[in-house]
Amino acid sequence: MGKAFKAQASSSRAVSGAFAPADGVPAHFGGGFGAVPASPLSYVYEPPDLSSISEPNVVVAFKNLQKKDSTTKAKALEDLQNFVSGLDPKDGVEEAVLEPWIKVYPRTSIDTARRVRQLAHMLQGAIARKSGKKFARCMPDVAGPWLAGTFDGDKMVSNAAKESLRHMFQSDEKLKNVWRAYLGSILQYCSGVILKETALTLSDERTVSPDDAFAKHARVVASAIHVVRHAMGKRINCFGGCNRATKLEVENTGRDALDRQQDILRDLLNQKELWKFSYHSDSAVRRAVYRLLDSSLTKAPETLDLELISSFLLLSSLPIGQESSAADYARVLAHLTEHDARVWTDYYKGTGKKSALKRLGQFLARGSQRGPSAYWDEVNTLLRHIPQSVLLPSEDIRDQKFVIFEVLRDGITNRDEARSNQSAAWNAYLSLVKRFLSSSDVDRDGLIGSTVMPMLVQYIIPSLETSSYTVSASQQPIILDATKTALSSHQCFVGQWQKVSKMLIEDIQTSLPQQSKDFVKSQDTIAAKASRWYSLQGALSNVEVPTEIKRAMTETTLSEIQSAIALLEDRNGKPYGAASLIECAFRAMPDLASTQDTLRTTIAGFLKTHLPQLIFSPSGPILVGLLPSLQDVLDIDRIYRSCLRSVLEAPDSPTKTTLLYSFVSSPCLARLDQDPGLLEKLISDLQQAVDNADEADEAEQILKTAIANPDAPPRMTHILLTRLIDNLAIEERRAASLKGLETVVAHNRDAIKAYDASTEGSPMLTKLMPLTAASDVDYTTFHRVKSLKDNIQALISTDPVQAYQTRLQIIRRNLHQVKEDALPMSSILNMVHETLDLYGDEQSMPSMAEELLPDEARWNEALLALYASKPNPSLAMMNDLGTAIILAEPTSSPRAVSFDKAGLSAAFRMFWFTYALISSSDLLKYATTERRSCTYRHLFIISAMASDKLSIDSAHSLWEEQGPEPDQGILSIIIETQKGLGSLLAETPVNAALPGLLSKLLDNSHGTSVEAYYNSRAYVSVAMEMVSRHTDLEHDVGIDELRSAQASANVFTGIATISAIQNPTALTKIFNELLATLTGLDLTKHVNGLPHLVMLNSILNNQDFGDVLTGIPKQRLIFFIQHACTQLSEYRSSKSAAPSLVLELGLNAEIMRALNQILPVLKETYGSFWEDVINILTQTWSPEAAMSDGKLPLIHASLRLYSTLLRLASGEANDDLVDASKAHEGSIADGMVNLLQALQSLPDDSHAPRKMVNELLARLISKTKTTISRTRISELFPILASESIALQGAAHEILHSQIPQEQENVSVDKALSKESLAKLPEELLSLVIEAPTRNSLADVSFTRSVPPFLQSYMLSWHLIFDHWDGASDAVKNDYISSLKEGPYLNDFLQFASDFLITSRVRPIDASKFEVDTYRAGEESPDRDAQWLLIHLYYLALKNLPTLSKTWWRDNTSRQTQTSVESWTEKYIAPHIIASELSAVSSWATSREADTDQPLTVKISTSTREITASIPIDEQSMSIAITLPPSYPLSRATVSGLHRVGVTEQKWRSWVITTQGVINFSDIGGGGQLIDGLMAWRKNVTATLKGQTECAICYSVVSADRQLPSKRCGTCKNSFHGSCLFKWFKSSNSSSCPLCRNQFSYS
Repeated sequence: MGKAFKAQASSSRAVSGAFAPADGVPAHFGGGFGAVPASPLSYVYEPPDLSSISEPNVVVAFKNLQKKDSTTKAKALEDLQNFVSGLDPKDGVEEAVLEPWIKVYPRTSIDTARRVRQLAHMLQGAIARKSGKKFARCMPDVAGPWLAGTFDGDKMVSNAAKESLRHMFQSDEKLKNVWRAYLGSILQYCSGVILKETALTLSDERTVSPDDAFAKHARVVASAIHVVRHAMGKRINCFGGCNRATKLEVENTGRDALDRQQDILRDLLNQKELWKFSYHSDSAVRRAVYRLLDSSLTKAPETLDLELISSFLLLSSLPIGQESSAADYARVLAHLTEHDARVWTDYYKGTGKKSALKRLGQFLARGSQRGPSAYWDEVNTLLRHIPQSVLLPSEDIRDQKFVIFEVLRDGITNRDEARSNQSAAWNAYLSLVKRFLSSSDVDRDGLIGSTVMPMLVQYIIPSLETSSYTVSASQQPIILDATKTALSSHQCFVGQWQKVSKMLIEDIQTSLPQQSKDFVKSQDTIAAKASRWYSLQGALSNVEVPTEIKRAMTETTLSEIQSAIALLEDRNGKPYGAASLIECAFRAMPDLASTQDTLRTTIAGFLKTHLPQLIFSPSGPILVGLLPSLQDVLDIDRIYRSCLRSVLEAPDSPTKTTLLYSFVSSPCLARLDQDPGLLEKLISDLQQAVDNADEADEAEQILKTAIANPDAPPRMTHILLTRLIDNLAIEERRAASLKGLETVVAHNRDAIKAYDASTEGSPMLTKLMPLTAASDVDYTTFHRVKSLKDNIQALISTDPVQAYQTRLQIIRRNLHQVKEDALPMSSILNMVHETLDLYGDEQSMPSMAEELLPDEARWNEALLALYASKPNPSLAMMNDLGTAIILAEPTSSPRAVSFDKAGLSAAFRMFWFTYALISSSDLLKYATTERRSCTYRHLFIISAMASDKLSIDSAHSLWEEQGPEPDQGILSIIIETQKGLGSLLAETPVNAALPGLLSKLLDNSHGTSVEAYYNSRAYVSVAMEMVSRHTDLEHDVGIDELRSAQASANVFTGIATISAIQNPTALTKIFNELLATLTGLDLTKHVNGLPHLVMLNSILNNQDFGDVLTGIPKQRLIFFIQHACTQLSEYRSSKSAAPSLVLELGLNAEIMRALNQILPVLKETYGSFWEDVINILTQTWSPEAAMSDGKLPLIHASLRLYSTLLRLASGEANDDLVDASKAHEGSIADGMVNLLQALQSLPDDSHAPRKMVNELLARLISKTKTTISRTRISELFPILASESIALQGAAHEILHSQIPQEQENVSVDKALSKESLAKLPEELLSLVIEAPTRNSLADVSFTRSVPPFLQSYMLSWHLIFDHWDGASDAVKNDYISSLKEGPYLNDFLQFASDFLITSRVRPIDASKFEVDTYRAGEESPDRDAQWLLIHLYYLALKNLPTLSKTWWRDNTSRQTQTSVESWTEKYIAPHIIASELSAVSSWATSREADTDQPLTVKISTSTREITASIPIDEQSMSIAITLPPSYPLSRATVSGLHRVGVTEQKWRSWVITTQGVINFSDIGGGGQLIDGLMAWRKNVTATLKGQTECAICYSVVSADRQLPSKRCGTCKNSFHGSCLFKWFKSSNSSSCPLCRNQFSYS
């Protein structure tokens, strides 16, 4: 305690003098108790009284708040904040908490740590709000620190203080009252801070660094000064940072309150301690002082001591650096000087080196010190009000010295001065010059000559000697102002002007020759000088110039141009700087040639005589550019054409390129219309430039300039634009062409309009639009093209009619004329929607409907090529017309179909366009009835075609063939359209269009053409849609139309009519008639056989005829079935009875479809026809049957028929059906195997009918797998290589169920004959000889199914591992030998690791799958493949641990080894270990009855350990087998636990042997662990076999775990060595314990 007190006392002594009581300063800033000062901000203070606080946590928080660490303080403030926020507002903050807080808040609010200050202000606001009115008595103590916090230099802290005030005083009026009520306390607080506090009183030097202490003091002082200034009122026009200190919108403090505190303010404002801060090293403090003085000069000037202020603000502050405060300082100086200029004279006490001019010069020479341009504005104001005697003393006037201008130039040209400040700085400079010029005491010529004219000379001809007068080239108005100022001194101005002219001529004449390496630099410098020189003269032409000066300017110009011409003639045009001088002169002063006869004559003679010879000189392009400026005063046509002809005839060169640029950019280009031959030559050269242009190439610049030139001949512009637009389609030329078009649109819009109106320009937009949808266009190019297209559209859309027709033309051309470069559909749809938005008013919609919706002719033209191809017969399975599709014949020869870039035909584009149009707008309701009927009819027709195309990719050419995966965009369009068509029918009121639609479809369905077929399909779709929605068709379709179709065998019309008739009685009658007709008809020979059968099945398929069929006499149905069976049998026997094989197959398919519907009605009827039907099925599936698309409907119908028979036979069927089914089980199974073999080589991924047949076959064969003979089983292995996923699955399912059953027989054969060798099937091994690779899987999709080749490979491995189920160890070894003959397993493991682990960013999470089993078809294709492969990897490690471990160990990639090991350890090894331990546990349980040599096995799953022990007497031998976490990749370890009766060497040998058996055994599934245990047991048994008990201890094993090893040579009994030794010792003899003879070792 003493030590702590001593330290505190020392600190008190250090600061006690700073707090002595003073008048006008509150008591808490001086005096106090004992030696401890009472300053509320000092770090030395009396700790607050915390004894009355009831909450212990609050006490702890206050104590922590008094510690030095800022983190501890912040945590304490947060704890207090939580405490206060949890208080009940009614109770408020207790006095015991309020008192200590008022004491600690002021010094906490100025803490060094920003976070502490921020939290302090937040807590202050919270306490104030909770305390309510009782907090008013505390306000005098905290008002000052609280308000000072709002001016904290840190924005977050100041915002926190402002927010806390706002929450407490929620209106501006309340805040104003705070300032008024507590102004005295506030000013006393601020006065104490400013006058009394120091860095040492605010911070403890023992714990705070000097820099932090200084910064803290500066921050506190600055905020206190800001509070004082705020109390006096704000000036609004302050500089940048002013707003930061005044964001709290409080009105100015009332004058009455200010008056009451006038003494405090006067005392403070006249204190030296305050104004000393004007040269403080902290810029924030300086700014605060300057702004305080600025406010004082406005609000309370009478309180200021100007002599005191002059002493500090001028004498002391001017020489110091003013970084970050220069603008505020200049402003307050200007205001102070404006208030009373005597601060520079009468009140200023400095002399000599401290004179006012010297001090001011020190300040001005530094410039704005990186400040804003407003600094120079204030300097300008300051220099206007400082007395001239200060700026220009009498001795300086006498000696012609202008020191003030020197320091100003130093400040302006200071390297830290911003370029943006130059204008304001030179304005201040010139303003001072003008002020002095108005004085009669100053020599005008001397002043102009030393201050202004050097600026002009330096601007035109820069030199190092006059670098302080440098004005940047961008500040020409400054130079112009300086020149105007200099005009007041005629003699000085003329002399300097002529001097500059002579220097310029001298520079031209002495410029470097072309051979010099700096030739270009020299000429460019001259050109730049000439440009500045004549630009200034051009600007002066608008100024009133005295005659004498104007004459001098004219003479110098003539002299300069004559000198330049002479130099060009003498040096053959090489010094192009001289040419630039001439060009700059005439460009800056256009009337020069017209007003100066001598000059006009001179330049005309020079151009006519010398320009053709100088055209290829470096000056040639510049002189060509001079021609347009002279065309009004000279005849230059002949000169222009002559020079251009020379250039075009010259060979290609950089000079020619530069000259062409000059010619094509010239307004004289319009004159080429008078010379067609020259124009054609120029166009030819420019076309070549178009094709060879690069975006950065000069030739491309020439091209853009030529097209953008508004004076270019229209013919040239059109030809070049056409070439540019054509080049957009060529990727290598696209960038340059795009840049050229952008330039034209920006600079020559009239050319675009004229070009669009021409014949060549009509496809302009059409060729731009594809780029906005092309996939090979990058993001930048896309937006450039889109912007260009929009700009061109805006240009040509000024005439609404023309714009509409242009849009319509583009839409029609790209919709109906399909080419590779046709617009994408997205672009067409966007355009048509924009067209509807722009022009689709009520009056124009009918005409737009007729123009936008395709008419009958357009539809027919688009569909003609599709009608010319015969439909695929297998599609009979996919629609209601069945095998009637076979009858559809093309009416014309095949035609080629054109596709766009996306592979879409015109018909599909029209289909997409039309549906998108009518579904997103009301356009269709404005169309005529005929156009609506036409639109709906063709939408339904193409919808049917699209369904066929989706079913079979090669069905027709609605779009290009795409393979197994259809384009998702096309698929989504079709799905959306097919759904939407029905909705449109339902939403559209039934009107005249619907009957017309149905009538037209029905009329077009007559005949057997492909068109009739699809019209019938469309009719059925419409009719079924309307019937499903219970909508009256309002279409007069009756039984007569159906009878007519029946009589004429018009099958397409008949089926369409059936779908529309809603009279069941009529249809039943027709059905009876058809049934009777077909029963007596030779179907294979009569032409009406197939049509009538199709119509019969159409009635059965589209109506619920269960009751009707039941009501029909069964005998009639039986007669029909018998007749049908006879027809089918005759076909099978004749094989060629039908004129068309496909037609006959279709006929048979329809017969089976009819049987499939009728037989369930006869399920209780006995008869031989059941066996006939089954015989027909087996004949249909005979092996000689060739599988084609034409036969697929027959196979499908037969399989469905068999499925029906299976269902009937499994129920309460008659005995004839059951007996027939059982009798033909074998032939049915054989027939299905035949089908598998016939279909295996045909892919079905893009053939829906074939896939449907395969899936149905797979489902049925799985139900008959038990009846497949063993001889046919082996024929299923090749099916695993099928292109069909369904067939692979079927073969796998059958083999997967049969292979494990065969292993018992194989094991028996192996046991009976050791010479018997079990082998894996060669057919199965051939399927896994080549593993899939990462590249082969790179482009495949798992969206619809697993790729066939991948599934084939994995299912084959699954069947290989099936051979291990039920096989003996000997058979397993044979199988392993088979796998060792090739790299089968290594390739599989490598593929599995790639697919599951190494080729992915994140390996597959196998925990989401059942690793130890697999069930097909339960997951999505990609997850199914992952599941199967994970399961196979598990089986490989389980059944082939040694081979798998060898592959992993020999892998050359360390990364692969690590990844595989960690993945296996995480996901696979736990299942392997569990399986192994389970197998060992089962084996051990089965051997418990073996009493010969009992082996006890204990298993610990958690530690992956097997403990085996064999009891010997009362002891036991035991070992432990431990499986590592990554088993079986890592080896199992065997350790000996208890050794009994054997030596250490033998024991280690047993352990090593056991470990070797486990780790090198090829047998998996726990067999290797069992083999290891058996090997160890065998060693123990062999060692203990024949061992007798010791005759002394009667035990086999001694206490030291040894066997009886000492044998008596006489009686041959064995003893333990330890027992024998004890016997000898106790008996004091060495005789045998039994025979008592001397013990002799044998």
